[in-house]
Amino acid sequence: MKKVLLVVVSICLCLAVFGTAALGGTAAAEKTEEELLQAAEDACKAKDYAKMLEYYEQAAEQGSSEALRQIGVSYVSGEGVEQNYEKAMEYLQKAVDLGAAKALRNIGQMYQKGLGVEQSGEKALEYYQKGVELGDAEALSAIGSLYFYGDGIEQDYAKALEYWEKAAEMGSGQGYYSLGFMYGAGLGVEKSLEKAKEYYLLAADHGDVMAWSVLGNMSLYGEAGEQDYGKALEYYLKAADAGDPNGMYDVGMMYYYGYGTEKDVGKAVEYYQKAADQGNSYALSALGYLYEEGEGVEQDMEKAVAYYQKAVDLGNPYAMSELGAMYAEGKGVAQDWGKALEYVQQAADLGVAEAYTFLGDFYSTGSGVAQDQEKAAEYYRKAVELGDEKAAEKLKTLTEEGQAGEEKE
Repeated sequence: MKKVLLVVVSICLCLAVFGTAALGGTAAAEKTEEELLQAAEDACKAKDYAKMLEYYEQAAEQGSSEALRQIGVSYVSGEGVEQNYEKAMEYLQKAVDLGAAKALRNIGQMYQKGLGVEQSGEKALEYYQKGVELGDAEALSAIGSLYFYGDGIEQDYAKALEYWEKAAEMGSGQGYYSLGFMYGAGLGVEKSLEKAKEYYLLAADHGDVMAWSVLGNMSLYGEAGEQDYGKALEYYLKAADAGDPNGMYDVGMMYYYGYGTEKDVGKAVEYYQKAADQGNSYALSALGYLYEEGEGVEQDMEKAVAYYQKAVDLGNPYAMSELGAMYAEGKGVAQDWGKALEYVQQAADLGVAEAYTFLGDFYSTGSGVAQDQEKAAEYYRKAVELGDEKAAEKLKTLTEEGQAGEEKE
């Protein structure tokens, strides 16, 4: 699953409830609170965080509890400002004092994860319950996540299910999404992909954009019904159109492979770039590959390395493997066996089959390490266990040559 069930703090929160009033050339000082909040959201989407904060500060001066909350959230995330949990708590508390139920949930999240405060599941629960009393359905969902993960309190799937059901009854998209996850994974309930799909559809209908991506995955792999590439693309497009970077990446992938549509590498690049611009590591890695191979773009090894590096910085294990290979071959960078081994080993440690094959190649050829065919065979075996067919051929060759050694228990 690409989505963490806990409602994480984010500065780009949808403010659709405030409308989409035309801002035109209205002077900043003349904007209403509603217009300022919309302008801040627009600036956030454009990644102009300085301007976003400027609008929120102006709205806060007009007594906007939502603006105060968003400034607090910005200090938690560290986007647009230097991360400062103390200031975050200060602004969130001011928002609470003005009756902002969502700010109670944000403070609860800080206690749940121990952000600037001592971690306390009980304190988190206290704030979430206060939010519930003020009608925040997502606070019920947050309580469900608290019990699901057991953050500072005893893990309890039954209670998680209970609160997510309550959240769903109040119209929480997150509540429906979480129920879909539980039924899909069979956690605390009997596994049912059919029920999972029902809940994901309800989650999407209630504004949870990531649910569209999950529905796309289910259609792509034929879960809870027949495999349907056309339907998968339809769901992914809905996710992408709603601003979900995972959906954007998935649409790019469909165009690249020609699933549910004609193959169109140019369109794949377009969607990968949209997702990459929002920090999707898989899209960054995909762009690295396309620039390395010169597919849909002019071949550019330095750009390939840059994209792989950005994906690595976000923890993408596949990009680690590819970046290691670039250093091994000296493509786009000076050849550096030390870095090649470092990145490939990191990828292998995270379970990337191809990385084990690369390590096997290094030892088989003595590239950057002392030649050791038995060690090479050991790595090829691990790659084979993870499904790499190339490694199977290489292991077969070593075995036929009597160089694979005995398989370790």
